[in-house]
Amino acid sequence: MIWSLRAAVLVTAAVFVANGDWIFGAFCVISVLLAVTPTLVARNAKIAWPFEIELVLLWFLLTHLTLGHLLHLYTRITWFDKALHFGNSGLIGFVAFLAVYLAHFLRHDRAHPWLDGITILLVTLGLGALWEIGELGVDQLFGRLTQGSPTLPPLVDTMWDLILDGLGGVIASIVGPLYMHHSKRSRLRVAQFAAHVDAKGARSTDPEELPCR
Repeated sequence: MIWSLRAAVLVTAAVFVANGDWIFGAFCVISVLLAVTPTLVARNAKIAWPFEIELVLLWFLLTHLTLGHLLHLYTRITWFDKALHFGNSGLIGFVAFLAVYLAHFLRHDRAHPWLDGITILLVTLGLGALWEIGELGVDQLFGRLTQGSPTLPPLVDTMWDLILDGLGGVIASIVGPLYMHHSKRSRLRVAQFAAHVDAKGARSTDPEELPCR
């Protein structure tokens, strides 16, 4: 699946370049390199890296660049932008949960569901706001029209995007802990990666002994 997503985004980059859109073509290539680099580094160092992170990033690129811009679904389907923000915010929130979960292993403490949920929500909203700032920058610097929608002005569209980001973050803060609690394989990968990152000492990587609730 990951190799298919990588290939799809690179094909999208080639099509953008063929159409003379060097900005989006370069963005596709750079984004794939950034998504793949941690996986390759972890593989060379023989570290267990949670593959969900790269999977989420590649899926985000595919839906935004390939479906949204290359196939023009942003302009052809009025609700596509909002559905994408809602779905991708949940995926970003899940990655935020993985970061929080990894931090628990590194600090040798137990999970705090309420604090973790608030952290995931704030991280998701922060990344959503950063994305909106990036869209504004692209529009101002390169004359794009990434903000707004066929039915909403730019300001209203941005506010609804942030609202949907928040809803996706709430769902991720609930579903993420449940997934990690019931997926022993994912918890084991996170624990193994934390054991390599933490140079202070080894800890058990038995899924049954990992700190979760």
